Amino acid sequence: MEKFIAYGIGNALLDYEYLVDEDLLEKLELQKGTMLLNEFDKHTSIHTSLKKNLKSQKIMSGGSVANSIYAMAKFGDNVCFSGKVSNDVTGNKFVKSIEDSGIHSDVKKIDSGSSGECLVLITPDNERTMNTYLGSSSMLEQKDISKDLVSDTKYLLVEGYLVSNDKTLSVCNHAIKTSHETGGKVVITLSDPNIVKFFRNNILSLLEKKIEFIFCNEQEAYNFSEVNDLQKSLEYLKNFSEKVIVTLGAKGVVYSDDNDTYKINGNEVDSKDFTGAGDMFLGAFMHYYTASGDIKKSLEFANTCAAEIIRVYGAKFDQDSKYENLLNQF
Repeated sequence: MEKFIAYGIGNALLDYEYLVDEDLLEKLELQKGTMLLNEFDKHTSIHTSLKKNLKSQKIMSGGSVANSIYAMAKFGDNVCFSGKVSNDVTGNKFVKSIEDSGIHSDVKKIDSGSSGECLVLITPDNERTMNTYLGSSSMLEQKDISKDLVSDTKYLLVEGYLVSNDKTLSVCNHAIKTSHETGGKVVITLSDPNIVKFFRNNILSLLEKKIEFIFCNEQEAYNFSEVNDLQKSLEYLKNFSEKVIVTLGAKGVVYSDDNDTYKINGNEVDSKDFTGAGDMFLGAFMHYYTASGDIKKSLEFANTCAAEIIRVYGAKFDQDSKYENLLNQF
């Protein structure tokens, strides 16, 4: 029996959330609803400007798959996360958050560079725009991934953000190959429309052998399949994955495999912040599915959890009781 339900590999980032107006996004030359990678000087300039005029709503550990793994841990799963930080204040805060949540930390620390940060800018329509400095998270190497831990894991979770540079792309390929060779199952989340648009070939390189799940939103599905038709996108995605899950925001989610395709309607809620909705969806789905094997119930649970997380600021609930209450509903 595997030691871990899931081993996540992703960018290790500390998130800073700010409430902004659309004029500020335009001034900062940021495209609403997307994630932009910046170098240290540009990122620092933007962050300094924000701190002068605004107060952050939350400061917390982040990163797409790290958030999903965090949710799984809070739902009671035995999980592991691998990433890289520097031995600085930001990196130490990230590692402490991971360890305090009950996640087995396989995060590596280095004495050089600066740890990664993500500025999450939330506009009045509750859409989130991210400005990211990857820092030392982009220095993750193959040797940082524990073959023993991957081999001892049922599901390997890989985030699409990692395909944006050659070093972390090779890490993904190495981990996926190890998982395949040792009988594990692979889950990939496409992460962001621009990542898919600009690094599509890199994502394809991870999919030479069919994986278990692809998670994406509607626009990511269109960018990856290069067609603006959901049914055709689903058919294309199934060339690479046994099961495909496409989230549709408030409209719900579509699931497809070789035998069935169906939609689960979304939940109407008053939203504050869409940050982490997809991350929570993935973590909640994987928790319920690995425990039950029931796709429909897992989708319904994930929908409910994602609908709840957008009612608060940030990608995590402040109180563990929120996770317990969601479990009790199912």
